[in-house]
Amino acid sequence: MAYRDFREWVELLQSEGELAEVKVEVDWNKEIAAISRNVTSKEGQALLFSNIKGYKDGDFRRVFTGGLGARRRVAMALGLSKDSTYKVIIRTMKDRLRQPIKPTLVATGPVKENIVKGDDIDLFKIPVPFLHSLDGGRYIDTACAIITRDPDTGDINLGTYRGMIADKNHIGKLLAATAHWGNHFAKYRDRGEPMPVAIAYGIDPTLLMCSAAAIQHPSGTSEYDFAGGLKGAAVEVVKCETLDLLVPARAEIVVEGFISPDPKTFVMEGPFGEYPGTYGGMASPKPAVEVKCITYRTDPIYTSNDEGTSPGRWCESPYYFGPMHCALSWNALEAAGVPNVLDVWGNPVSLGNNLRVKIKKIYRGHAKQVACALWGTTIVAYMAKNVIVVDDDIDIHNDEDVDWALSYRTNAEMHDIQFFHVCIGSMLDPSYPMSSRNTQKYGQGKASRVLIDATVNWELEPEEQYGGVRFPPLCTTPDPEDQARVEKRWKEYGIEGTPLTTTKS
Repeated sequence: MAYRDFREWVELLQSEGELAEVKVEVDWNKEIAAISRNVTSKEGQALLFSNIKGYKDGDFRRVFTGGLGARRRVAMALGLSKDSTYKVIIRTMKDRLRQPIKPTLVATGPVKENIVKGDDIDLFKIPVPFLHSLDGGRYIDTACAIITRDPDTGDINLGTYRGMIADKNHIGKLLAATAHWGNHFAKYRDRGEPMPVAIAYGIDPTLLMCSAAAIQHPSGTSEYDFAGGLKGAAVEVVKCETLDLLVPARAEIVVEGFISPDPKTFVMEGPFGEYPGTYGGMASPKPAVEVKCITYRTDPIYTSNDEGTSPGRWCESPYYFGPMHCALSWNALEAAGVPNVLDVWGNPVSLGNNLRVKIKKIYRGHAKQVACALWGTTIVAYMAKNVIVVDDDIDIHNDEDVDWALSYRTNAEMHDIQFFHVCIGSMLDPSYPMSSRNTQKYGQGKASRVLIDATVNWELEPEEQYGGVRFPPLCTTPDPEDQARVEKRWKEYGIEGTPLTTTKS
């Protein structure tokens, strides 16, 4: 890779013309987020804000947004060419995630250049942007890695979970029971002990990809391993100052603290402009990280993501999280023994909630097996609400192909559309009543999931008039000899453009 850490990633983006430094004064109160929204929605440059109102002095002066906010930069982060398609990106992620590389423990690192403890801690010294007008506060945890450890197995987990500054040394957290750190928290709660938590900002982009994705890692591994696989090099980690946790040695900033299970320590958190493009997560008392220590590089760069995506209005997350979810779903299907999975795709605007799977169908019920295998994983806590399965002649990256398959290969009367009710789902999905999304009561949201089997239904009888197959042949493809004649004479016709291609992707 052409970079070792986040700082070198920023330098690479600058050298490639992928970074704009905003040197005029900007306000942390919604202006940074509005600028970022305008740029990221159009796959513009990453942004480095270096002149922030109220933050010209002190140790924390810079904010970075949109590092992975374009398909070409996701490709760059993987060492691929800028023009790589999502199809190439997903397959690359899929293959590399199967080759994890263990992290390397080092004695120290740049993140230890400055250490603050006790009364000197003040989260408001960091120029955290106020992102959306109805947010409950300034959300510091939007582009970061939350690091926890299973108290029984010792396994480490990294995840990206929203967090709001409550006061100078507390961060209110939305904590879902289905997430790995939710499992860890339940164990600490049963022990009556606080959970150690570290939060890393300004991390290697491959580490951010893995932290944000719902990786189902076996015991003895962590997102560090899979980030190493994505990058092709081990992540350097270092011990915390006050916790038994390992954090990225080359991160820009690391916050160390504890979350108490005692409801008396909870703080008000929410709502927040969330990934569906709407406000989610009701304002209520929630667990809080009590910050005990902050370590950081000299002249650190804080990373933020304005979060929330709707048609034509994107943030950074979908550009990398969408393909990561597809890659993880593909690997999960193969791990579950589902044969002949050829491709997985979900438009990033829905973050994989409408997930398309392409298979070479070899038995009746194959599509249903796909859906059940997916819905049996924790990947679907937020994703794959609607699964569309198609045959191998359909290009799932082409909306026209998929719309045609939905129109002419599904028949609700023949069970091609099936519903699975009262499943785990997102507590942030606005299509469900607020009362169904109470994490304090249910631990997670509720979802009814849908399978749309847009493969040829094997209950249809093979027809002699169709040449012994179940589905009529297409009438839209000229016979080969006719097509060849047209292609040979194309220039004679004096028609602009080129003839049809007869090969589908």
